[in-house]
Amino acid sequence: MNEPRQEGLDIRQWGRMLWRRKWLLLAIVILIPTVVYVGTARLPKVYQSKATINVRASAAASTLFSSHISASSDIAEAQTLIKTTVVGRRAARLLGDSPANARAILGHITVGPTNPNESDVSFLTITAQASDPVEAARIANAVARAVAQTRTSNAIRLVNRQIAALTLQSESGEATDEATDEATEQELRQLRLLKASQAGTTLIIEPAVPAATPISPKPRRNATIALILALLTAAALPPLLDRLDRRLREPGELEELLEAPVLALIPDDAFPGHIPDMHVRESFETLRASLTYFNVDRALSSLVVASPIQQDGKTTVAVNMALAYALDERDVVLIDGDLRRPQVATRLGMEVGVGLDAVLVGTKTLDETLVDINVEAGRLRILPGAIPPPNPAVLLGSKRMRSLLAELSEQVDLVVIDTPGLLAVSDAIPLFNQVDGSVLVSRLGRTPKDAIQRANQVIKSAGGTVLGSVATGAHAGGIYGYYGYYGSYGDGAESRNGSGRLRKLSFGGFRRSSD
Repeated sequence: MNEPRQEGLDIRQWGRMLWRRKWLLLAIVILIPTVVYVGTARLPKVYQSKATINVRASAAASTLFSSHISASSDIAEAQTLIKTTVVGRRAARLLGDSPANARAILGHITVGPTNPNESDVSFLTITAQASDPVEAARIANAVARAVAQTRTSNAIRLVNRQIAALTLQSESGEATDEATDEATEQELRQLRLLKASQAGTTLIIEPAVPAATPISPKPRRNATIALILALLTAAALPPLLDRLDRRLREPGELEELLEAPVLALIPDDAFPGHIPDMHVRESFETLRASLTYFNVDRALSSLVVASPIQQDGKTTVAVNMALAYALDERDVVLIDGDLRRPQVATRLGMEVGVGLDAVLVGTKTLDETLVDINVEAGRLRILPGAIPPPNPAVLLGSKRMRSLLAELSEQVDLVVIDTPGLLAVSDAIPLFNQVDGSVLVSRLGRTPKDAIQRANQVIKSAGGTVLGSVATGAHAGGIYGYYGYYGSYGDGAESRNGSGRLRKLSFGGFRRSSD
């Protein structure tokens, strides 16, 4: 009857959690990637272009300071030079822009070794980013040319200084002999040749070209990442929500809350407004059998059907359970103990003028008030409610009610009492210690777990016994498809209305009601 309970979360339970919140999870899986894709696609596009330069040690530096020059120092010098405003202003002039925008231009570029993992570190890549591909290429090329021109200018300036120093020395007459003068002239000729060769110290190996596609945004990549995260969220969210959700979700939770067996699962089709099928009949026959075999050592002559709150399905359970016992060739009396909102007679399609309240106040006898329901086997009578009295709690707790229950329990096989919501009003509390036990009805997906625990405490405090629980609102044929395979069945009983006309009844086939 009950699912085996396991520690932790098994795959079937997790699957049921997913199914219960399928629309929320579907929205997460669809909405999050869609929002990310659309939002990313609307971001400004960024294009990237790269220019590669070959940074060699300048001839001037190699000649004048050969003992201090290395390839790495040239690269470091070039990288530092690229980010200076000198290069920025020169690049701005090459772009036809104002030199005042030098820092803005430098803000568009990054620089680094072209192949950082190789031994040849003389190549640098200048990367420029802009919202227009042509503009990005122009900035990268302008900065590359500005670096080449600046390095050349600096090298020429260094040579000019050395030439000026030698020239001044020669003109000052400090030379003491002809050999010294000849050496000075030779050095000046070498410096002039060196000056003419400085243009090749920085070569643009690969100029930048406009990019065909932007580097950002990347809607597809971001949407794919968002989809993966959404799927992970959708997989992890149901257990979390299940812990936060205090409503009854699994039939097995009733066993943990009440420490009593789940007697039956009642499908949605048992409620008014649905067409009952074979699952409905099987569920109530299961309820009857469970009550019998879970209480094999106890004689059950009277039962209270209760629920923590309204609209849990207790009236549906009470009427159908009484019918199931009657069809098992029992003599059954069903009492409508919900004097505030009596529904048993209405559910059976009858109109009554007197009921339980009239018996309790002494205006009618029990025999005058009981209404026979014609069943195929056994006997079913109802003691309906009629006009709601002003003091239902007093009537149900009266000595007359106690003696009435004792009288009926001796005359019939079973007395079933329908009651109002236990936590809504206190009318049913005096009944719990007058009957052999109670059946607590809760609706899956609706009844709060706290309400179930509170109802259990109320029943025990009143001296009653919870024989078991019934979970209503199960999905017949679905994940709660525990019910039979016996095929179709005939109608179970007939009711005689005020005109004396017989009306066929079947399990669950009653007039519309909220409970």
